[in-house]
Amino acid sequence: MRTVLLAGTSHPALAADLSAELKRPLGACAVRRFPDGELDIEVAEDVRGAHVVLVQGLHHPTGEHLLELALLTDVVRREGAGSVTAVVPYLGYARQDRRESGKEPLGARVLAELMAASRLDRVVCLDLHSKAVEGCFERPVLHAAAVPALIEHLRTRVLSPAVVVSPDLGAVKRAEAFARPLGLGVAVVHKQRLSGQDVKVERIVGEVEGQHVVVVDDMISTGGTLAAAVQTVLAHGAKPPVTVVASHGLFVGPANERLAALPLARVVVTDSVPAPVSPRFPLERVRSAPALAAALRPLLD
Repeated sequence: MRTVLLAGTSHPALAADLSAELKRPLGACAVRRFPDGELDIEVAEDVRGAHVVLVQGLHHPTGEHLLELALLTDVVRREGAGSVTAVVPYLGYARQDRRESGKEPLGARVLAELMAASRLDRVVCLDLHSKAVEGCFERPVLHAAAVPALIEHLRTRVLSPAVVVSPDLGAVKRAEAFARPLGLGVAVVHKQRLSGQDVKVERIVGEVEGQHVVVVDDMISTGGTLAAAVQTVLAHGAKPPVTVVASHGLFVGPANERLAALPLARVVVTDSVPAPVSPRFPLERVRSAPALAAALRPLLD
């Protein structure tokens, strides 16, 4: 089955990079808007009988990007596509994979059901927030791993002596995945989340005094968790400046101001979402196309 690669509008630069990595051209696809704001989508590429790969991230605005993905899936299905794979570098609502109080929706499940309704055959994601998210999908979810590329980027940039710090208990395994190949120890910050933007640090487990610190998380959203972790390790004697690394850099709300106020050597993320406008902190971005391509190649003709 031949493969046709199409891109939505959520991240054109990454779609072009993935096209180059796979050595496959992007098919002809136009996404415009009618005067009332509704999407006007036209796929001119011949997709009949083909395996169609749709590249469309679900970062902000998640609802708009999700609807565009659903409409793209619908048009290629109606044109006779043999199968449809969605490449979703960043999966919105992935953090809503459980109900804390029992009074909120299971957002990851709702998102998965909406995607399934558009008749996707499978989804390829980069570094999901939690493996539990896969259980929300009835269709296969393939994982592309960004961690190896992030580790290689750090390998010659981390000063010695150093320690990898998990900013909360949920990121401990990720911190260990960085620490082992870098030959470093791990420390853990215990936090209490006060709101969607603010956290309170309770204590730190592990030795950070006199160490250069690498704070590791899966994503940076408002920067509240990372800011609290950086301030805590410095208060416990860690050496500035601090390195921060995450798979996804959303940088929303007060993130720019929070990160700019910290003594950071670098903030390393992949290019899974578009770059922030005028970051005021030392941002370094690592290509995610090679990891996505590696996950896709077994599916291609």
